[in-house]
Amino acid sequence: MTGLEGYSSPSSTDLERLRRVLGPEDVSTDRYDLITNSLDAFPGEVHLPDAVVWPETPAEVSEVLRLANERRIPVYVRGAGTGLAGACVPVYGGIVMNTMKMNRVLEVRPLDFQVDVQPGVIYDQLNAHLAPYGLFFPPDPGSSRSCTIGGMIANNASGLRAVRYGVTRDYVLSVEVVLPTGKQMRVGVNVFKSSIGYDLVRLLVGSEGTLGVITGSTLRLRRLPRHRMTVAAYFDSIEGGVSAIGSIRQEGLEPAAIEFLDRVHLELISAHSSVLLPSHECMLILEFHGYSASGVGDEVRAAAAILGESGAVLVDLPRDPEEEQRIWEARKALYPSVTRACRAPITGDVIVPLSRLMETVMKAYELGRRYGVRVGVAGHLGDGNIHANWLTEGRDTDSWKRAWRANAELVSYAISVGGAASAEHGIGIEKKEFMREQHGDTLELMRRIKELFDPNWILNPGIML
Repeated sequence: MTGLEGYSSPSSTDLERLRRVLGPEDVSTDRYDLITNSLDAFPGEVHLPDAVVWPETPAEVSEVLRLANERRIPVYVRGAGTGLAGACVPVYGGIVMNTMKMNRVLEVRPLDFQVDVQPGVIYDQLNAHLAPYGLFFPPDPGSSRSCTIGGMIANNASGLRAVRYGVTRDYVLSVEVVLPTGKQMRVGVNVFKSSIGYDLVRLLVGSEGTLGVITGSTLRLRRLPRHRMTVAAYFDSIEGGVSAIGSIRQEGLEPAAIEFLDRVHLELISAHSSVLLPSHECMLILEFHGYSASGVGDEVRAAAAILGESGAVLVDLPRDPEEEQRIWEARKALYPSVTRACRAPITGDVIVPLSRLMETVMKAYELGRRYGVRVGVAGHLGDGNIHANWLTEGRDTDSWKRAWRANAELVSYAISVGGAASAEHGIGIEKKEFMREQHGDTLELMRRIKELFDPNWILNPGIML
């Protein structure tokens, strides 16, 4: 049987078998555990699992999947639950497999610029572990304080510094994976390039837990920049701020980050965090990395001149690390400030070619006016990634429905101009409806790949496909 039907729930016998394998403390049917493992940061409907398990070894993951595959019990793989698209929501019940106890940094190899990690390692904690070696793992999600490496791999996460350093997929060399049948294998090689056939690692990265459970990975690292400098610029028009991004890129400067915040977000951050920002139509934050202080300084001065020529009314060059940290704390406070101001925001995530950036930003505001929903635009606009945040009045209100339609129209618009329905948040349950529009007939090829890895469709059913 294939497809999304005919699933079983774990019986008391199944649960007892799991307790013998994992230990009684790592198998729960308590309502508190079911509720806290039923949602990620996407404000959708609650779907309770039947049980939650916390494996601590690949062998335990294998035994859970072997049982689930035999009995056709759905298994949903979960890390910290910071995702914004519902990619770990147990739509069909079954078992939530929480990987947070698999949280060790196994080995750092400085000469190879590599680290071996388990999936439950927190991103910021990994980089704190790597700092004494002068190394770091570059993708930098806004949820860096709590998101896990396994979740980042599952979603191909990126973040603030993707404009220079790229995304998670660019740094995963090899993975240990357990297939839905319980078979354990390692795919990939621990070198920076190879030409050896199909790249299964890149297939697994971004598959949102639908093909296998990642139980370990070898990540490529970069050298920590010796010098870094931040520049912030404020504009009294959205057009001025967005056009400045193109001018910076066209000039050939290579900032590590180009972040955009509009007035809506500046006001929310000032009202709901410890950082008070000036009141303007929008703000750009740029960060430059380099080997020498003079080289970084030259780039910052060149950027400041371009920003001024583009209409910036205030260009702020922080004088010390504490002031730079304050600016980046403001950016990190964006999503928490949105959720404090609005109980059920819809957090948009699209990406478009840079040549279509201005029109897509303005399209978001036009849709907000047309549907009568307050919308703020922010994001990693340096690589075309736009986050339109729709501030609704609640999950069960008419404003939510209007915001949902507005966001859907923006997603379709992004696809129509050569962009993508999601740049970094993933598909999950939120954007499944756009997969046909995005991929056309190749969606059937994806389904066939899913069935090859997971013939009984037990892994994350209802997610992405």
